[in-house]
Amino acid sequence: MKSIEVVQKFCRFFLAMGPQTERKTTLLLKKSTLTEDICKHLRPAGSRPPRLYGLLKMHKEGVPLRPIVRNIGTPTYHLSKYLAGLLSKFTGNSAHHVKNSLHFVQILESLRVQPEDLMVSFDVVSLFTNVPIVGSLELLSHHFEDDILTLFKHVLTSTYFSFDAQFYEQMDRVTLGSPLSPVIANFFMEDFDKKAIEQATHKPVCWFRYVDDTFVIWPHGQEKLTEFLNHLNGLHNRIQFRMEKEEKGHFPFLDIDISRKRDGSLGHKVYRKPTHTNLYLHQNSHHHPANKQSVLASVIHRAKALCDQDSLTQELEFLPTVFKDNGYSHQQIRRAVELATRTARTNKKTHLDCIHTVHPNSIWPTQQNAGQTQQKCPPTT
Repeated sequence: MKSIEVVQKFCRFFLAMGPQTERKTTLLLKKSTLTEDICKHLRPAGSRPPRLYGLLKMHKEGVPLRPIVRNIGTPTYHLSKYLAGLLSKFTGNSAHHVKNSLHFVQILESLRVQPEDLMVSFDVVSLFTNVPIVGSLELLSHHFEDDILTLFKHVLTSTYFSFDAQFYEQMDRVTLGSPLSPVIANFFMEDFDKKAIEQATHKPVCWFRYVDDTFVIWPHGQEKLTEFLNHLNGLHNRIQFRMEKEEKGHFPFLDIDISRKRDGSLGHKVYRKPTHTNLYLHQNSHHHPANKQSVLASVIHRAKALCDQDSLTQELEFLPTVFKDNGYSHQQIRRAVELATRTARTNKKTHLDCIHTVHPNSIWPTQQNAGQTQQKCPPTT
């Protein structure tokens, strides 16, 4: 029922257009200035129609559905991957851009909050299905020639898909599932960020965004914060935000639990949603042992990357219990620790090694501080 409701809300009935889309893609590639070798790789052949499916957001109230269109093997799949590569050169260069959790931890090291400041997040409501194609194409026109712009338009407007033995077309929205979708969404939102902050009467101390989530430090009080939210929601009728504020000095962003410290700095540790079950790939599952070791090492690696010195010891003492509950022995856990330690040592760009004190019988090796890179908070003015 949820899938049917989503389709009826955003789509219209459509006839199958697979062969026509293949022919149009081939024709546009032939007319473009791309080399023959590139066009040969991008031409579709024997394509499958896009297919709609949905994933339930178990951690959200009402368990809403996230609609995804499977694009692998479709007429525009290879072209969308190529265009995503072209466009990625123009994204991620903003001072407000967050690459990943580790990058955000490095940002947190440089931030300070005053007692009157508020930690806030502005979450874009259904970003992918609300990114306007017309507005995105207008922004693209500033960076690409007409023939490449035509290819972008073709991919962004070829939004038909199959569902329940029928074909539909999504109307003027980016589909979640295309390789181009996250890049075009980020591209559009970087321009939105710039306009939103420049036009705001009262500006935040900092504004950092990862896809559709933002982390903001707000110094102007609750009343002005509501005005700022109204300002954001008034910039574009499609781009609407929900606001969340810190609770008891803690605030989750990505998979990081951010907390206030007495000196005004920000602590950070691994954040687990209330629906998290601590279930990982079980030791008794029929997977290669290397896969199982990689799972454990990845969890350990994340703990070292995201936890500050005050919380790392507690996290590392908690993980062996989780691993044992998933069937792993003391020896397997120790091997995973060694694997994670080797990975950390070879990655000189990160600051994963931290000073921490552990129980004498602990499986965790003592590590020395490898140094941390300070990063200034970019101005929002």
